[in-house]
Amino acid sequence: MRKIFICVTIIMALCVPAAAEVQTVGNLTADIPAGWSAEQQGSVTVIKSITRNASVAVAVNPLGEASLTDIAEQLYIQMSGSNLEQDSDGDYTFTYTSTSGAKGLAILTDSGEGRYILISVSGYGNSESVNDEIDAIVDSLEWND
Repeated sequence: MRKIFICVTIIMALCVPAAAEVQTVGNLTADIPAGWSAEQQGSVTVIKSITRNASVAVAVNPLGEASLTDIAEQLYIQMSGSNLEQDSDGDYTFTYTSTSGAKGLAILTDSGEGRYILISVSGYGNSESVNDEIDAIVDSLEWND
């Protein structure tokens, strides 16, 4: 009976989903799921899955004299993008394939402070659980000045 109790306890513990941990890296705060890590690489914050080949990279850069449209078009060309679209909020999205062959999604938005935010997601579509984790990360992103 004791062995059964121990086995059931272990199985129940493994079934509990791991909670995300709020982390601040550089000027960015995000909910980082268990099994993911976050680090600053120059001006880019990279949040990556340790086991599932997925990542979310966030860069905040000055617009300078360019418009968000200009920057979206330049990045679209540089990244050999497909399906450049602008939504009703004025944000841009496009898909791309990295040099390693991974499919990615780029999201560009104007931060409203003379800067734009580029969110680059790779690994979306690997599995439903990865998609859910990426969605949660992107939804939780906060820029701290």
